[in-house]
Amino acid sequence: MLIYVVRASGAVVAGNRSKWLGRGSGMEIHAGDTIVVPLEVDRIRPLTLWTSVTQILYQGAIAVAAIRTFDN
Repeated sequence: MLIYVVRASGAVVAGNRSKWLGRGSGMEIHAGDTIVVPLEVDRIRPLTLWTSVTQILYQGAIAVAAIRTFDN
């Protein structure tokens, strides 16, 4: 899990992927810093992702082709 620290100055520091924040990374938490731990989200399998992307691109291309036929 990746943990972020938002500094009081607005800078964002990404922690390492260890289970404990700052464990061996030398990251210090200062007054005013905010620790952000993102929620776990389901990962999309690459094949499912690319299937969806290609379908969207195909449908967009069909729409553009249909609009071009009406312009002539």
